[in-house]
Amino acid sequence: MRPFLQQIQAGARPDFPAFVEALGDVLPLLAELRRTPQDPAWHGEGDVATHAGLVLAETYDLADREGLGPDDRLGLVLAAALHDLGKALTTRRAEDAAGESRIISPRHADRGRSYLAYRLPELGLPYPVIHAVMALVGHHHDLGRTLESGSERAYRRLARQVNLPLLYLLEVADTRGRLAADRTSKLEDLDLFRLGAEEYGVWNNPDPYREWAEIIDGDLAVFPPAYRDLVREGGILDYEAGLIQTSHEAIARGYAARAGFPQLVVTCGPSGSGKSAWVAEHLPDYDVVSLDLLREELAGKRADQSVNGRVLQEAKERLKASLRAKRRVMWDATNTRRDFRGIPLRLGFDYGALTTLAVFQPPLSTVFERNPARTHAVPAHVVASQVENAEFPYLTEVHRTLVLDEFLRPVAARGMGPVNFGGWPQGDIL
Repeated sequence: MRPFLQQIQAGARPDFPAFVEALGDVLPLLAELRRTPQDPAWHGEGDVATHAGLVLAETYDLADREGLGPDDRLGLVLAAALHDLGKALTTRRAEDAAGESRIISPRHADRGRSYLAYRLPELGLPYPVIHAVMALVGHHHDLGRTLESGSERAYRRLARQVNLPLLYLLEVADTRGRLAADRTSKLEDLDLFRLGAEEYGVWNNPDPYREWAEIIDGDLAVFPPAYRDLVREGGILDYEAGLIQTSHEAIARGYAARAGFPQLVVTCGPSGSGKSAWVAEHLPDYDVVSLDLLREELAGKRADQSVNGRVLQEAKERLKASLRAKRRVMWDATNTRRDFRGIPLRLGFDYGALTTLAVFQPPLSTVFERNPARTHAVPAHVVASQVENAEFPYLTEVHRTLVLDEFLRPVAARGMGPVNFGGWPQGDIL
């Protein structure tokens, strides 16, 4: 990890220009924030860099007051500096309902999170810190939306994706770090959010569905782990969609799957991130639906994009055949965009499959270094486009999520049994 980051862990309080200087080689968008305007109605302090500097100052005070540990402090401070990074990619002018020109930055939190996904690993950060920063950046507008909803399911959905106390501190700093007429009311809303989270039992609770898991895994202890994962994680998704209310309903809805169910693994990562090597080693007995292989089969070469329509249609038919037969099948493609991976995932849900995203998250430099040595190298500009347009997955997209680093080691696993993080576990957890 870079000395600059180690100093923050130890209590240093660098200003925003120091972040630009220390991290700008990996995060060049930092330098663009000084030239990124904000709507004066909500950000009277000026450009995004000025705002980030004010938020950082507030964050240091809050972190010291709360006595955060080194990793939590580092994660919160990095999130404060980077929370609006996506504005450099999304800011534009548009007319509001009254016909007035306003500055807007639609989906900047999501864009910023995805921008960081393959760049933060370049800094030598531990993956738990990387994922904490990404969660804080990606969800920093969801606190208000959750309060507006007011439902327990909305609070639980947010709590299983991000550390709520850290998100609360980030939003307090974010609100204090701007000049706007609604600042006082926003701070009051944040306190109401905290009270709601405490009332629902999800404040400072990294596992808001622990009781569900204990009931489901206990009642279904005699069944295979994959079936328990399907019932438990499917139940959580159904609850958050408003379809059920209790863990016992989840058990009842999973009864039909006792006769058998398909399993679908979908890869997600840019070319050169190690997907094919991992699949060959760990999923040798899965049916494989590969868009590259289908292009080669239908057009004679993998790079021929003229047959993409036929390739996609054939891929869907082969996937449906495996799902109907209740087989284990994997969809091999980059799937870095949400709409692309949504195609196989929707089919998986339609056919009652246990769905898993295998997400490959190496440092950006590793992707570009590996690509030329591959048997089927992809042009560098294509890889760059995959990364720039990537939409890093959220836990709510599937039943199970497995994240792997540049050495194809699991660095995060959600929705499945324990993983030996020192290396791939014995046996097939998928």
